[in-house]
Amino acid sequence: MDEQEQEELIQEDWEKEKNRILQKHQDFVETFGSARGIKALGHLSKFCLEHDCTFVIGDAHKGSYNQGVRRVILEIRHWLDMDMAKLEKEQTCQNQD
Repeated sequence: MDEQEQEELIQEDWEKEKNRILQKHQDFVETFGSARGIKALGHLSKFCLEHDCTFVIGDAHKGSYNQGVRRVILEIRHWLDMDMAKLEKEQTCQNQD
C-alpha cells in the first residue's frame, strides 16, 4: 500500500468517525431539544445529582454510586454542548499535517 492509499484510508476512516459523531450529536439534540425533552432533562438533572454533592460521609460505595449516576447527565450534557465547529477544525488541522 503506497502513501496515497494510506492517506485515502485515513480520510475515509475520519469521515466515518465524523459522521458517527455528528449523528450522535443530532440524536441527543433531537431527543432533548424539544419542550418535552427539556422537561425530561430537568428531571434527569435532579435525579442524576447534577448540582448536588455526590459524597456520602462514611459510605464510599454510595458516593461511588452517586458519581456513576451523575455520569449519565454529564454524558448527555457533553453531547448537547458539543461544538461541531471544533470537529470541522480538527479535520482541517489533520489534513494539513
